Amino acid sequence: MDRSNYNNVLKCGSPLRFLNEEEMKEIHTSTLEILQEVGSVIQHEGAREMLKKAGCTVKGKTVYFPHGLIEWAIKQAPSHIHVYDRDGDVAMDLGGRKAYFGTGSDCPTLLDVYTGEHRNFTTKDMEDGAKIIDALPQMDFLMCCGLMYDYPVTSYEHEYSIMVRNSTKPQVVTAADRESISNITKMAVAIRGSMEELARKPLFLMYNEPNSPLIHTFEAVDKLIYCSENQIPTNYSPCMMPGATGPITNAGALIQGNAECLAGLVIHQLAHPGSPIVFGGGMYNMDLKCMQPTYCSPEAIVNNITLAQIARDLYELPTWGFTGCSGSKVFDAQATMEASEFIFSIGYAGVNLNHDVGYLNYGLTFSFELLVSCNETISQMRRIFDGVQMDKDHMAMDIIKAVGPKGHYLSEPHTLKYNKEMWKPDLTDRADFEGWKNAGATTYEQRVKARTIDIIENYVPKALTPEQDAAIDAILAEVDAAAEQNTKK
Repeated sequence: MDRSNYNNVLKCGSPLRFLNEEEMKEIHTSTLEILQEVGSVIQHEGAREMLKKAGCTVKGKTVYFPHGLIEWAIKQAPSHIHVYDRDGDVAMDLGGRKAYFGTGSDCPTLLDVYTGEHRNFTTKDMEDGAKIIDALPQMDFLMCCGLMYDYPVTSYEHEYSIMVRNSTKPQVVTAADRESISNITKMAVAIRGSMEELARKPLFLMYNEPNSPLIHTFEAVDKLIYCSENQIPTNYSPCMMPGATGPITNAGALIQGNAECLAGLVIHQLAHPGSPIVFGGGMYNMDLKCMQPTYCSPEAIVNNITLAQIARDLYELPTWGFTGCSGSKVFDAQATMEASEFIFSIGYAGVNLNHDVGYLNYGLTFSFELLVSCNETISQMRRIFDGVQMDKDHMAMDIIKAVGPKGHYLSEPHTLKYNKEMWKPDLTDRADFEGWKNAGATTYEQRVKARTIDIIENYVPKALTPEQDAAIDAILAEVDAAAEQNTKK
């Protein structure tokens, strides 16, 4: 069943929460204390001047935030963001407890579905990734999956052109700097027709992040201001490693992560009050034994869900999440276990915009097979959230009375009618042993691999119009020419 535009997580009567109201307020007041007493390093002179005029104390590059300014910024930001697909139809309503899923970006390597080797991404791999996401009904948005090595200077622009050409779904984009996000915006305008129409019907969100602990680089702040001024939805997500770049305890990591998010929120709202922003972050604790960030540890899941809970329940803001990823190096039992655990946890919590589906190796490797497998998991989760329908026909009292203790339900029209509602697996095997043998005795991993290859080799996404295609080509030509000129200087 295609559930890509239907979010029934709202039917889950008891959402996953880890803090009560008083505890959320304690995290918030502790965050205010940090921002007022410790402050944050803001490496953007224009932002420092803006913050000073708004009442902040500025000493060198360190900015100290008054409580009232933070409370003001929280109230300015919208509680919902509607994001549209390439055709101009609503694809995501970010807010409340609606959960959407998509991939991550910029992995250095790909787990090759044909050979099993870890290797660098090619342009074709980027195209294949976008096609797979477009073909999977449970994927709601796409990111670029890997690094674009073929265009080292203008990689972000070329990544976006591949996404928008190979999928109608909305995107979350990465960019190097203000110029880069401006170029991406031009391509989106070529799709929408005007900057005003893009602001009215956003096609993409910008991914952005501070540097933990409590540092906001020039490039990150400059992109944040650009998005605010142009009404482009963005996030501002810490990627903290508790134990290394933040406190190792959950509560301490949450306080610092919240402080980093709120500092970005203040800058964003001062640039243009009411501009759309998604709130949340990743805090994956450092395993001090192997010195790796534990991308999907229990602590990381709790931190992600809890910061989103504070954003949703205390600040009334749309939320940002992580899911569908693993520390495993290959597509194996560990990968499916960790990814599935993360998907169900995020789903129960009702985090809005959840990325990184398909990540392996702590975000260093992307797996198309894990992505296809996660589509099945998300489909199953969304069916579970349908819960129990309590209308007269679903309660089936008349059928129970008619069949009685000696009959059966196999031939009842009611059974045939509602069998259509039952979850039908795409890759999961339900045959008996003989049926499984007769069908080829394949493992789940083999079926996932076959489905992945089938999409790569046979799926054809909806094309852009010739005019849109030509406009994007012209923008890329201009961008590449400018990059070449800068390289020669």
